[in-house]
Amino acid sequence: MHVLCFGAGAIGSLVGARLSLGGVDVTLLGRRAHVAAIRTSGLVLETPRGRLTAKQVDSITSLDDLRSPPDLVLLTVKAYDTREALQALRPVLQGGSSIMSLQNGIGNEDLIAIAAGPERTLAGSITINAGQPRPGVVRQNTEAGGLGLARVDRRLGPADLVALFRGAGIRTEPYPDYRAMKWSKLLLNIFTNATSAILDLSPADIVGDPSLYGLEREAFREARRVMGALGLRPVALPGYPVPWLAALVAVPPWAARPVLLRVIRRARGEGGRPSLWHDVRRGRFQTEVDVLNGAVVREGARLGIATPVNAVLTEAVEGIAAGRLDPTEFRGRPQALLALLDKRRK
Repeated sequence: MHVLCFGAGAIGSLVGARLSLGGVDVTLLGRRAHVAAIRTSGLVLETPRGRLTAKQVDSITSLDDLRSPPDLVLLTVKAYDTREALQALRPVLQGGSSIMSLQNGIGNEDLIAIAAGPERTLAGSITINAGQPRPGVVRQNTEAGGLGLARVDRRLGPADLVALFRGAGIRTEPYPDYRAMKWSKLLLNIFTNATSAILDLSPADIVGDPSLYGLEREAFREARRVMGALGLRPVALPGYPVPWLAALVAVPPWAARPVLLRVIRRARGEGGRPSLWHDVRRGRFQTEVDVLNGAVVREGARLGIATPVNAVLTEAVEGIAAGRLDPTEFRGRPQALLALLDKRRK
């Protein structure tokens, strides 16, 4: 099988390296500096257990340089780049390739299914923490986590691809309903993510503040109500017992907060920051908040479910990223965010 990792940042490079080391024919499409380093020295994978080099992996900066059609495309671009990526991949998809989203958020699979057909569309949820410290190198930060995998067309089983990823040493679990899997990942993704980006605080700071935890708890519960209205229940993801997290958030805050603080400190340390924080601090005009908290708001509106906290978080992140809101008015100032929420509720 020939696998193309389209948008080979940290996740695309991590999965591509694992597959290549497992004997799979892999091509990475990435940025010029990353590709140049791979062509010179191979793709270096740093893990908690040591350092590996995938020397057989191919790397390109343009689909024009593809040496053979891929059987499977792994789409790892940011969600806001999905439409543009699918347009570029049109010739590849017309050749019959299957395509799997390894992206965060809700809605990517819908766009892919329109372009490739539901029978060739797969959903993936990565729960491995990875980073890209420099070109040609990908770092797997923890051994926990893995890959959740589901087909959009439920009549087709994913057994062949489960075997592919497991054979590359990636813990992989199949799911019968891709929506339950993706919404369960969303629950993980939204917890403290937007608030951290808005206030420039760590997840531990947020959970440690009773008022901010109350905001976070209500945002989470809004997402759970939307899931319930969709007929979906949280499912455990590789390395992450999402139903346990949902149950913990439902108990009184005085009991939940100490447990969550221990979990966050183990996973991130005292100062680790989530994805939206990095997007905002890097000055990106677009972020993935629209497919995370924003997805909760859109589905809530369609289903008649109020989602005021997720609406405020979405608007604040988008406003800061686009320059409509001054980030200094919110940095380290929880009351500024809470005031926005009070205004929304009046």
